[in-house]
Formats: sequence, structure tokens, C-alpha cells
Amino acid sequence: MEQTLVLIKPDGIQRGLAGTILGRFEQRGLIIVALKMIHMDKPLAKRHYRIHEGKPFFNDLVSYITSSPIIAMVLEGPSAVDVTRRTMGETNSGNAAPGTIRGDFAITIEQNLVHGSDSVENAKNEINLLFEKEEIISYSKDADKWIIES
Repeated sequence: MEQTLVLIKPDGIQRGLAGTILGRFEQRGLIIVALKMIHMDKPLAKRHYRIHEGKPFFNDLVSYITSSPIIAMVLEGPSAVDVTRRTMGETNSGNAAPGTIRGDFAITIEQNLVHGSDSVENAKNEINLLFEKEEIISYSKDADKWIIES
């Protein structure tokens, strides 16, 4: 099964949308295999967003993600990266389709509620940055046979 990292960003926490956001992923059939609330510090934020280092918005990203606690989670399922990204909607919430997390709840590109890994490779790197192996607990649910083809 594929795994991906999702962060519920500060605006998701401050607006009380964490449960709703978690529910969206579970309703799609993804399994939460790791979950924790953290207050990301600047060194960790800089490592997490290192692919954007040098871009004009890098410092704003770091300031924003460190401004409040966040929820970090690892989701698992077939095509987890793609399913998660489609569930979140376009990064620019103005272009996000209704029915997606960002399309339904976000207003700006800067405060768009969630982060999700954009590739399997980046998912592995981001998961390793935020979780120890023993914090990830893969399991199957009896309902999986109704959601996932064997």
C-alpha cells in the first residue's frame, strides 16, 4: 500500500476544521496509520519546505507553518498520494473544485488548510522527517474489501 504525508495547517486547526478534514480522507477509504499534533519549529519547517528555499514565498511559508500547532498524519491506501491530492483540491483554493477540502473551506493560496505530499518519493522523505518508524502502524479494516479491489 502507498503512504503519504498530510498536514492540517495552522488555519485548519485555528478554524476548528481538523475533524472535518480527517473525516474527508477517511470517507475516501484512506487509513490513518500515524497521527500527531506538533508545533513545528523553524529548523524543521525549513527542512520540510527545503524544495522552496530561495523562492520569494519561502520565509512566509516557514513563518506560517510555525505560527500555530498543526496535525501531521500518514495516510495509507491504493494511490494514496493521488487520492489525497484530489481530495484536497488545487493548491490555489480559488481554482479548487467544490467538494474538495480547499474548494469548500479555503479562501487564499497562502492559507489553504492542508499540505499533502506531491509524489511517492517526497511522501517517503516527508514521512521520515516527521515520524519514527515505530509511530506508523499499518493495519487492515474489515470494510477494506468493500472499498479496495483485491
